[in-house]
Amino acid sequence: MKFLKIIGYIFLSVIYAWVSSVILVFHGPFDSLKSYVIGIFSTSMHPQYLAPLSMWTVSAEENKPSMMVEVEKDLNKDKEIYKNIKSHLENNTDDSITIENFKDKTYSAKIMLVPDPTRIRVAVTKYKGDVGQTVSEMVEDYKAIAGINGGMFQDVGYRGTGGVPLGTTIQNGQFVTTGGTSPIVGFTRDGILLVGTYTDKELVERDVTEALSFGPVLVKDGKGLVKGDGGWGAAPRTAIGQREDGTVIMIVTDGRMIHGANNLGATMKDLMHLMLKYGAVNAANLDGGSSATMVKDGMLINEPSDVLGERKIATSFIVMPQE
Repeated sequence: MKFLKIIGYIFLSVIYAWVSSVILVFHGPFDSLKSYVIGIFSTSMHPQYLAPLSMWTVSAEENKPSMMVEVEKDLNKDKEIYKNIKSHLENNTDDSITIENFKDKTYSAKIMLVPDPTRIRVAVTKYKGDVGQTVSEMVEDYKAIAGINGGMFQDVGYRGTGGVPLGTTIQNGQFVTTGGTSPIVGFTRDGILLVGTYTDKELVERDVTEALSFGPVLVKDGKGLVKGDGGWGAAPRTAIGQREDGTVIMIVTDGRMIHGANNLGATMKDLMHLMLKYGAVNAANLDGGSSATMVKDGMLINEPSDVLGERKIATSFIVMPQE
């Protein structure tokens, strides 16, 4: 009987500690801590995990992805940017792929630069509807050279294996999935990066051949769009952008103290500034957290925050060999 009382006391103590911690973190005076913890859970924007977070921890207003603002469509400005990029690409013969390192106070990053944007493709797990694949597996299956993780997905049966792409996914000019309200991140047939909210009809009209859904948009027409720190704290991040000369910028940052307390991760504001530093005229955030992955020449370039290594996901942006 005494043993059962001890077990009961331990159980109640654990429950009390858990509830108290939740209240302290999410409703206490430590706004920076709350922002960091929310960032850990909400970075990947996968709905089956985000819903319980908003139910138990913060108000609906607080949990709104405030950086997911609608990007104003300026067709004339788009045409001007597209014309400039297209003119640069007409004489582009650079087939290189380079990776640079960047270090800031709370994160470090790998930046992959691809001068020829027509080499970018969307890869989709070959087990769509069941389980995902790692970026390394997709790069190998598609006979690509490099890749980074991509867009939204939902796990089948909460297995954490990313089997179902969410939102709009376009591969080789064909719609794989449609729907959702998240921004589109995609490339036209000419290799021009398009970011923002577009209908299926608008995507077809703009001849978008490779696309997926995520966000927020970080840079549009050369202007940074993130307000504050972006709303979701610091975490491992992945982003994609494009310079006016057509070069594609792929960024993956570390985080969650993989290399010590000074590597908490990057905020959306950090990503925006890094994209602007590298000359992006358009850029968007992609899936992050434990999904954040960069691969080149069969090697894992970054160090994923998941203790098990690369996470299985539904989509990725890959770099094909020069045609």
